[in-house]
Amino acid sequence: MKHNTIEFEQNARRVYTAVKHTFQTCGEFHRVQCDDVNFVITAKHGTSLLALGERIKVRVVATSTASSKVVVESGNQLPINLLNIGQNKRNVTTL
Repeated sequence: MKHNTIEFEQNARRVYTAVKHTFQTCGEFHRVQCDDVNFVITAKHGTSLLALGERIKVRVVATSTASSKVVVESGNQLPINLLNIGQNKRNVTTL
């Protein structure tokens, strides 16, 4: 599991809404599930011949009334998926 944290000078609701919209409209993710109460988005990211897919989890956390942070986590769909070592880190950095 790889993760990255990004800080924003916007409130958590605004950042969560933007991230949610991106996940629902970009077309790269499927099985997008949004928890509007806790500001958590989970999704699956494609499959390839080497990898059987990836789970993405995004959490938006308020750090104050005017700022927030986004935590992006990426992990393999199957624990035995060793052929794509480093792919999750690249995907988290891209997101």
